[in-house]
Amino acid sequence: MDIRLYPRPVPAMAANQTAGDRLQIWIGVFGVATPPPIQWFLNGTPITPTTITDLHSVRSAELVPSTSPRAFAGVYEFTGLQPESVYTVKAQSGVQQASIEVQTLPNQLPTDSSKPFHVLLVSCYYQPEDRSELVSTIIRQLKGTFRPNLTLLLGDQVYLDLPTLTDYKDDTTWLADWFERYYVKNWRGPGGLEAILSSAPCISIPDDHEYWNNAPHDSLVVGNTQSAAGRERWRTAAEMLYRGFQLPASLQLGDPFILDIPPLSFFLADSRSQRSENRSRSMTPQAVQALQAWCNRVSQEGLFGVFATGQSLYDEPVGSLKGSVVDYSLSNYADYPEVIRMLMSIPDRGRPILCLTGDVHWGRVAKSVDVKTGRDALYEVISSPSALVSSVGFDQLKMVGGFFGGLFGKSDPWPRHSNPDTPPDFLAMQVFDKRYQSNELYGQPGDQVVLLSFTRAGHGVDVGVTYYPIHEEAHVRQPITVGPLRLRPF
Repeated sequence: MDIRLYPRPVPAMAANQTAGDRLQIWIGVFGVATPPPIQWFLNGTPITPTTITDLHSVRSAELVPSTSPRAFAGVYEFTGLQPESVYTVKAQSGVQQASIEVQTLPNQLPTDSSKPFHVLLVSCYYQPEDRSELVSTIIRQLKGTFRPNLTLLLGDQVYLDLPTLTDYKDDTTWLADWFERYYVKNWRGPGGLEAILSSAPCISIPDDHEYWNNAPHDSLVVGNTQSAAGRERWRTAAEMLYRGFQLPASLQLGDPFILDIPPLSFFLADSRSQRSENRSRSMTPQAVQALQAWCNRVSQEGLFGVFATGQSLYDEPVGSLKGSVVDYSLSNYADYPEVIRMLMSIPDRGRPILCLTGDVHWGRVAKSVDVKTGRDALYEVISSPSALVSSVGFDQLKMVGGFFGGLFGKSDPWPRHSNPDTPPDFLAMQVFDKRYQSNELYGQPGDQVVLLSFTRAGHGVDVGVTYYPIHEEAHVRQPITVGPLRLRPF
C-alpha cells in the first residue's frame, strides 16, 4: 500500500466565502483491493475532517474484480484554518502513512510588495518525455525560492490517447484499467506530476487529451473514436478517471472553478468535457450563466478578473480538415461570440482582464488594446508544454534538422519544438471587427512552466510573468521575466 496527499483550494460556493480559512486534501491510496481506514492529523493532532468525497475505487465496481489491487481516491476538507499559514497534514493507515506541508491561501492579495502572490501555470505534460524528471527538479527549486501559493493545471495533464501505435481495445473495462495505470504514473511518482501537485493548492481543468485528441469529435489518429459507440466507451472510462484524479470534488463535470483573492477573482472554465459534437457549445448553459454572473460581479465589486481555459481565446476558427486532424478552436463553437462578449464587457466597464491558457506547445504573452479608447483591454499568458509530446516521424526529422543546424551555425536548444505563433491582428474579428488590436509582447519556445507574481500597485495590480525553461543545459534553463503587466482601473 502506498499513500499520496495533495492540497486543493476550496471553490467559492457562497457569497463572501474566504479562501484562506479552509483547505481540501486529495488522498490517493494505491495497491490495495479495499479502501483502508484512515486516521488524519493536523500539526500532529488527531482530527476528523469533513468528507467531501469518500475514499473510493477510481474504477467502478463493475469494471474491476473485487480482489484486484487498484487506486482509491477521496477528498477531505479542513476548516477553521488561518490564512497564509503553514500546516502539516498527515494520513495514517496502520504502519503506512503520508504527510504534506502546505500553506493556506491568503484571504486577499498581500499589500507587502516584497511578498508577491505566486501562481504557477502548467499544461501539456507527457510523462514519457520527462525521463530525467526535469519538471520535478524545476518545481523543487522554485519551491525553495519562489514558492507557489496556487497552481493551475490548464489541461493535458495526461495523454490517454498516446503512444499513437498502442493497440487500444474497444472495451470499457480494458480502457479504464489502461487509463488508471497512466494516471497512477503521473500522480504517484516518483517524478511525474508529483512535485507540482504537492507544491501548492492545485486546480485542474481538462483539455482534449484528458479524453482523446480533438474530443468529443472523432479523431483520425484514435481508431476507437471512429464510431459513436466507441467514443462513448472511451469517454465513459476517461471521465471515470478524470473524476477520481482531477475533478474538483465540489463540482460536476463542466462546472467552472471560481476563487476570490481580492482584488483578484479567478474563473477556471471547463470548455472541454461537455462540448457538443455539433459544435453548438463548448461550455454548458449553466457554466455560461455562471460566467455572466461572474463578469457582472467582477465589475460591480471592482475586482480584476482572471479567466483560464484549455485553449486560447485568440485562436481563429479552423477548417474542417484541420479541426478533424488536430483540434477545433474555441472560436469554432457557436457559443464563442457570447462568451467573448461577456469577457470583454469587463474592460468595457473599466478594468482589463487577464486570460491564461496552455494547449499550443509554446509560450506567449499577448495583449489587445481597445482602439476606441487606447486602453489595454486584455492580456493573455500561455504556458505550454511542460514536457512535449512525442510525434512519431516528425520528431526524428526535426532532430536531424537540428543536428545539421548545429554543424553549420548556432545549435537549436529546442529542435522538436515550434516557435510561437503571432496573435491575429485583432481579437475575435468575427465578433468585434477591428476594435481590439492585438500584438505579441513575448514568445517562448520549448518546455516550460510559468510563475505569475501578483503585487498590489496603488488601486491596481502588477503581474510579473516569469518563464522557467525546462532543459538539461543550465544556460538554457535561465528564467525570463516579462512585464509587469499592469492591471489598472480606467
